[in-house]
Amino acid sequence: MVKTCRSSLCSSDFNASLQASNLSLFFICGCEHGHDSLFTMMTDWHFPQVTPATLREPIAGAFFMSDAIKEPGVALVREGIQNSLDATIDGEQTLIRISLITVDWKEAEPFFARAQAHYLAQENGLRYEDLPKEGESCDVLVFEDFGTCGLQGDPATRFPPTDDDPNDFFHFFRAEGRTDKGSNKRGSWGLGKDTFFRASRVNTLFGLTIRSDDGKCLLMGKTVLKSHWVDENFCQDGYFGFLRAPECLPVLPIEDRKAVAQFLEVFRLERQDETGLSIIVPWCDTDISRETILQAVFQNYFFDILKGNLAVIVEASDIQTLIEKSNLLSEARKYQDQIIKSLPIIELASWVMQDISEENRQKLNMPNPQKGWSWDEELIPKDIVKVLRGKLESQDHIAIRIPVTVRKSKAEPQCSYFDVYLKRHDTNERIRPIFIRDGIIISGVGGAPAIRGVYALVVIEDLPLSEFLRDAENPSHTVWYGEQVKKEYVSGVTDLRFVVRSVREIVNLVTVEAREENRYLIADLFPVPGRSRVRPTKKPPQPKPDPPPSNPRFFSIRERDGGFTITLGVRSIPPKSLIEIRVAYDVHRGNALSSYSTEDFRLCQEPIQCKSNGLEITECSDNRMIIRILQPDDFRLTVAGFDSNRQLYVRAEMQD
Repeated sequence: MVKTCRSSLCSSDFNASLQASNLSLFFICGCEHGHDSLFTMMTDWHFPQVTPATLREPIAGAFFMSDAIKEPGVALVREGIQNSLDATIDGEQTLIRISLITVDWKEAEPFFARAQAHYLAQENGLRYEDLPKEGESCDVLVFEDFGTCGLQGDPATRFPPTDDDPNDFFHFFRAEGRTDKGSNKRGSWGLGKDTFFRASRVNTLFGLTIRSDDGKCLLMGKTVLKSHWVDENFCQDGYFGFLRAPECLPVLPIEDRKAVAQFLEVFRLERQDETGLSIIVPWCDTDISRETILQAVFQNYFFDILKGNLAVIVEASDIQTLIEKSNLLSEARKYQDQIIKSLPIIELASWVMQDISEENRQKLNMPNPQKGWSWDEELIPKDIVKVLRGKLESQDHIAIRIPVTVRKSKAEPQCSYFDVYLKRHDTNERIRPIFIRDGIIISGVGGAPAIRGVYALVVIEDLPLSEFLRDAENPSHTVWYGEQVKKEYVSGVTDLRFVVRSVREIVNLVTVEAREENRYLIADLFPVPGRSRVRPTKKPPQPKPDPPPSNPRFFSIRERDGGFTITLGVRSIPPKSLIEIRVAYDVHRGNALSSYSTEDFRLCQEPIQCKSNGLEITECSDNRMIIRILQPDDFRLTVAGFDSNRQLYVRAEMQD
């Protein structure tokens, strides 16, 4: 059947208007007017028309916004490898091949014959300056995975499949913002594929898959535009594939061996009969380079490579680099000046992959399973404190396991755990911990304090806690948000903060006794008993006099992350003494205590936690509490759970 061209591209008026606007026509039409075409009318690009009273613009990936995905090459590598690892066949290692090639326009032309009118349509979401020029060769990114099952499921399905009938093909090509991945998978939002569209200057990709269940080889393409006008009003999604009959949707993948063979040759795919998925991104973003791809692999997947789950081949400019478990460290050291900023983290992860004996893995106590998780001295036994302090001082590797209780609303509590690995280095640089959930590096965790000279990995692989953190993630798996687990989990915000601040809290608890208390440094933050806070005024620099003899104090107040601790001071305190404590967030002007609002916190309610030893809390309301000392020689009050981003003001006074 010969194609019938309905496009105005074949009109002399249209071509004249193109020349007048200096816009080059870079695609052939592919019609019966003398243009050659590889496919019949049934096998080509197809754009459905907009139906009455419906209009939808693609917003799931928001890839029409120039700043929606920063560093498209990094995002593509992160999301692409993540999806491939989810599709790995049991017992297989996933091999990823990422190649940057240039295809001559004459070779690529047949695969874009009928899409040009839609690419050139006004207000279709594409940027004029990004469109290829006439005869421009096609810069292509090829992403292939091996050892995976491919896109399984009925390709003719038109409607979302049920949970009992998973369909990878449907979710990859036809769904938007949906997935059928279970809780044991790394991704959950179905948006990873959008990074491939975003990486293309024409928002287009092709997918060629060989499936492990039926051995079929299927080829299909998709482009995502905004609704646009080409003689008629067309929908956003266009598909490269096969139609059983005109206007008979859905578009089906191509199985013709000749067409598939030519596609394999033109785009230089390595796939022959191996199962998996090959994704082709035509006219890829000019910012994507060999260096950005290597950087993304090293920074985002060093952990899976070291575990032996993954190997990656990067090809560009006739240079091939294989990154696998045996050579990851040596390859990383080659590029450390250009693209690797934290080689010590990879070295630490390499140590983690060794068999760590139970003797070398220190296990902490579990926080109270009935309350929100809270860091305090009771979590680390004193003998373990000594061991950890010694390892820090000697710059030895440290492995710590922290047990927790995950409390999902309307469900039974589940015991879980996470691991912290750290090592101190001789550097003044402040380093943020790296968080890894099920092999995914969560790169933008907020609220995790940077620690001077300490490199750390926080690894979460146990299912209950992994699912909790997965529910807290954003679509790109880079950030955890407390608001997303606030309703589904009991004390979800508090528990998330416990994990995020784990490295800082452990280091503080281990080193607190080794640090000398600087009373004058913290006096402004924690006033001594009976003395009001006085803010210093700016004066010309003067020689500092020797500090006056210190007055004996009944108790000591120490700052800790997100709170404070009160213990015995340098002077014995009378039994049954009462201490009034008032707390508020500091203010730039005025009195902090007078400016206190109950919306800030209440000492007797979560997320604030109070733990005591050798004393009792006799009164507690809003920002005030009174404690009675029962063991004068050994008492401690720890209050935590405050906003770590705000400065805390604490006033404590002895009561008559």
